[in-house]
This record gives sequence, C-alpha cells and structure tokens, in this order.
Amino acid sequence: MNKPPEKARRKIFLDSEFTGLHRNATLISLALLADSGEEFYAEFTDYDKSQLNDWVKENVIVHLFLDGTSQSGGKQGQMHIKGDTRVVKSALEAWLSRFGPEKDAIQVWGDCPPWDWVLFCELFGGAFGIPENIHCMPMDLATLFHMKTGSADTGRVSFAGEGIKDLGLEQHNALYDVHLIKSCYAKLVK
Repeated sequence: MNKPPEKARRKIFLDSEFTGLHRNATLISLALLADSGEEFYAEFTDYDKSQLNDWVKENVIVHLFLDGTSQSGGKQGQMHIKGDTRVVKSALEAWLSRFGPEKDAIQVWGDCPPWDWVLFCELFGGAFGIPENIHCMPMDLATLFHMKTGSADTGRVSFAGEGIKDLGLEQHNALYDVHLIKSCYAKLVK
C-alpha cells in the first residue's frame, strides 16, 4: 500500500544539558537551531544544583558562557537568554512563533532525544502543552546514523568534519552540540 508523502515540515534541531539521567533531572541549558539558521540558546538559573555530579560540573557547567539575563545575537532570529524556567519558556514561545501557527509545522530532530524531548516538553507542562506548530514526535539522529551507516555510535565530531564550524564552544555545550547535530543530519541526508 502506497502512503502519501508526509507533509514538508520545518526542521529544528534540539539539544539540552541537564542535571543527570534520572526522573528528577532539571535543565541547565537548551539550544534549538532551525534548518534556515535561526538559533535559540538558553541557560537556566533555577536548575537543581544539588543534583550535579562531578562529570556534569567538569563537562557541562564549565562551558556555560552567558552573563546577565538576555542577549539577542547579531544575526536575525538569534536569541540567547539566561534566566529562570518561566523567563526561558516565554522567550522560547516567542522564538518558536516565528515559524508560523500551522499545526505540526515544525519537526524536531535530536541526537538520542528521549531526555531532551521530555525536558523540552516539561517546559510547557508536558507533551500536551507544547505549541501546536511543533509535531508531537521527535526524530532521532542516532536512528538515522544506524540506517545510513550501520552504526548509531558513529563519532559525531569526526563524522561532521569540516561541516561543524568553529563556534568558539566545546562539546557538551548545548549550542555547540545542536550545530553538530544539524551538520551531521545534513551530511547524512545529502
């Protein structure tokens, strides 16, 4: 049976850093990058610091870079913000609205996104609260790697090679990682 092709959706890549792999984890940072280049990056001021283990302190916290509460970047569609969950959610809703109100207009892609997706949805009070322009099923880069290369464990940085531009950031910073996800995706689907 032939299915009609799925409607075209704007792709937005998602990555986050959080306090641990457990059910009470809280967001430390969040990054989204549209296929057209618009960028959203947030650092949370209200994450649960009591949950930080040495790995998170040494690999995530050290890569946070925002001072103050809000910054808009030099390029159109770039939003960098630091604040509590309420402030970040409000800024994120405004940023996402730029992609139109159409139901399911946005397809979210993450690399092994279960944790990122659940924490993203929690910003809106759960999956039933996400903005209507976001499709409810995230897509997984790791699955795409498995399908295209035979291995979901392919090293992302070496695979992206020249595709990842120098952002002056390090791996395990959500903004760096979301650019890496987009670069790997582009290379896998070309």
